Amino acid sequence: MRASMLGVGCVVAVVSVLSAQRAPRVAESGPVRHLVYIATPGDNGTDNQSGIVVLDADKDFSFIKRIPYDLPASKMPGPKVSGITASLPLQMLYVTVDGYMTAFDLATDKIAWTFTGESAPVAHTRGAASGCCERPWTLPDGKTLLVGSSYNGWWYYMDGATGKILDKLPVPEAPVAHNLVVSADGKLGILASMSSPKNGKAGAAIVDVPNRKVLGYMTFSEMVRPLTMTHDARLVYVNVNDLIGFEIGDIKTGKKLKRVELPGGAWKGKGYSHGIGMTPDESEIWIADPVDGVWQVWDNPGDGLNPVYNASKTIKPTQGVAHSWIAMTNDGKLAFLGDSSVVDVKKHKEIAVMKDEFSRPIVHTEKVLYLTFRDGKLIETNNQFAVGDAKAYAARRAAGVD
Repeated sequence: MRASMLGVGCVVAVVSVLSAQRAPRVAESGPVRHLVYIATPGDNGTDNQSGIVVLDADKDFSFIKRIPYDLPASKMPGPKVSGITASLPLQMLYVTVDGYMTAFDLATDKIAWTFTGESAPVAHTRGAASGCCERPWTLPDGKTLLVGSSYNGWWYYMDGATGKILDKLPVPEAPVAHNLVVSADGKLGILASMSSPKNGKAGAAIVDVPNRKVLGYMTFSEMVRPLTMTHDARLVYVNVNDLIGFEIGDIKTGKKLKRVELPGGAWKGKGYSHGIGMTPDESEIWIADPVDGVWQVWDNPGDGLNPVYNASKTIKPTQGVAHSWIAMTNDGKLAFLGDSSVVDVKKHKEIAVMKDEFSRPIVHTEKVLYLTFRDGKLIETNNQFAVGDAKAYAARRAAGVD
């Protein structure tokens, strides 16, 4: 089913020089630091930010530094950021924007390489003429990246050390690459597309990641927005246009199983959810509700097919719900929302607002990672999507929690 596209030219400029990733346990030495990396700017530069803002999660999310993109003044604040990921073995951070992708050496904060996309402009109806880049994902080896083209009909396999393109996977039935989730073992990926069934196109491609092969496609009621997945790559939960809530898909069959709407229906015709995640133990599903300015929560018992809305767990961020997104720490204690809020997951309560060096809330915090360091070395990273975790799920079931 895969047709190689390596004949298309690419340009990588090199500067001299997992699912969640955790380093093997070694003898402990220096203290551990937990830092939050936020790639800016957001949509249309409306947050008045540029660069990567770094906050200290151990000290009330206080400002530490801003890593610049080394842009000339004429190009500030830079293109909208589309994604962020990191690599433990390579000790690198990757940021994708409309037009190119940049790798940063975490030891020096310097740019290691920049991938500027195709050597000639590509046909496109939105996104960048360079063909680069949407969401990135670090595969389990920590050295290979799966990266969306810029709203186009392929995905890149990339060498994380050099930015060299290893392969390109065409997805013609899901031709507007945008979001993705990959199973913890790196075997299965759901590559979502901003394409509509109204135009005869699928919402997502189901991919054999190691063999770089499309296994099939999934179609939901409308265009797929953010998504999340169970730890065993059995179910995918997606936001779609015109719905406060989510739809559930069976990954093995490629079929939509259920539509779950926010009770009441007062939201209909007023907006849709653009933000979804589950706690690592898969006991809760969180959904952005921009109509009511809150995050809604469903309890997720049993096999995950029958979520139950729980109004008592609703979260109302002080900064509202507009630039919706969610990521969680690997231990499931903290959630980072796209409108600058940090939430205590167990208490369903905002505990901090992420701010810059001028004490201004960082309006767009969609592209955020929670990174753990020891002796200046990255030893653990979450990912940009709040997905299920096998160990957390097993612990929950062992404890008899449904």
